[in-house]
Amino acid sequence: MKWCSNKPMKILHYALGFPPERTGGLVKYSLDLMNEQISQGHDVVMVFPGRVNFLKREPYFKFGNRQNIPYAELVNSLPLPLIGNIKNPQDFMKHTDSKVFVNLLESEKPDVIHIHTLMGLYGEFLEEAQKLNIKIVFTTHDYFGISPHPKMYLSGHDFVDDKKYDIWNNIRPYGSKTIKLRINQLSLYPALRNLVKNIKKTSVSLDGLPEQINLTTKVDSDFQRLKKYYINMLQYIDVIHFNSSIAKKVYEQFLPNMQWKSSTVGIASNNIYKSGEIRIAEKTIKSIAYIGPYTEEKGFFDYLSLSTKFIAKDSGNKAFIMGDNSSVNYDGVINLGRYSKSSLIKNLKTIDLVILPSKWHETFGLIALEVLSSGTKVLITKKMGVKDIVPENLQVDNISNFSNNINSIKMEQINIPSMQLHTKKIFELYDTTY
Repeated sequence: MKWCSNKPMKILHYALGFPPERTGGLVKYSLDLMNEQISQGHDVVMVFPGRVNFLKREPYFKFGNRQNIPYAELVNSLPLPLIGNIKNPQDFMKHTDSKVFVNLLESEKPDVIHIHTLMGLYGEFLEEAQKLNIKIVFTTHDYFGISPHPKMYLSGHDFVDDKKYDIWNNIRPYGSKTIKLRINQLSLYPALRNLVKNIKKTSVSLDGLPEQINLTTKVDSDFQRLKKYYINMLQYIDVIHFNSSIAKKVYEQFLPNMQWKSSTVGIASNNIYKSGEIRIAEKTIKSIAYIGPYTEEKGFFDYLSLSTKFIAKDSGNKAFIMGDNSSVNYDGVINLGRYSKSSLIKNLKTIDLVILPSKWHETFGLIALEVLSSGTKVLITKKMGVKDIVPENLQVDNISNFSNNINSIKMEQINIPSMQLHTKKIFELYDTTY
């Protein structure tokens, strides 16, 4: 199956949904891609796992238009482990009448289905798409599907590098009851979440680091069945879009026998300030910043430790954090909180170096490109997929002992892809024959 690149296409995306109900890089990227495809004259519909209707047991679709994107909301999807991990695996692999998906696909008649996550998705959807000979493309935003946890990382333990312990046999103690996860899908949940955040701000400290539960090699048969359920879903994929060499390496490590057509294409964003050749001015590093959630797997606490040494080194040095509304009381560190596109650019004018010390095998790390596009220097760990684009001298194995060498980082320019150029590459991927 192949299309002329000049001919408008009908593209059905399956993604997590819209802000403010859904947040994160996957949500941002999928919406940016859809908007760019629409601006280029293509017909786009987003299917997303939506609300729960306790009065009806079976899934059904509710249609509408939001943020200029036509959508089909899948009411009563499978549960979404967005606010916690899976505790009851049987709730995540229930079957349903495939007629609801047949009706959608026959009505929309997409040329291609672009899957951004398996969360909430019934296997029958992909099964019926294959029967109708509709091409299915999957983007590897995270590891959900080959792992019950999107990051394959629990309480300081990276299961990607672990040859002994299987995360599927160790996730249950970290799990949340399904009813708790379902509450997250209620239409009133975002309002309740914001109310609670305004009343009680979460406080983050080094004392709050997660405690690791003793790992086991004992097989959890229920979770192993869930693993097979997701692997079976992935077998319906025709083309896999690895968004980095890191993602490709991890997927191929855990699914060595999959026979996909694939392509490795780094992602882009509408938050990119300037694309193309970006020249980074050399200057003495007097201010550093961390951007992202204030969590252990993102290396936040490693950054706090480094910032202490950096501030102590020179009375004029400053350290910032931003990207989270949590309260952080840490000597000398300035908390800028959550940011918008405009406030990010404004804040970066006072920052010489952004440090992204991710500890999980992050499939990309879009914030690195967004920062570099403003002309600000970025230091990343080699576990981040964005290393495919970031120069090698701006990559480190570990930042813990790097404070004495910060001013040794040299950088002249980097080539940052625009959303338009990226979208062109995605269409080339859609055109892959099979």
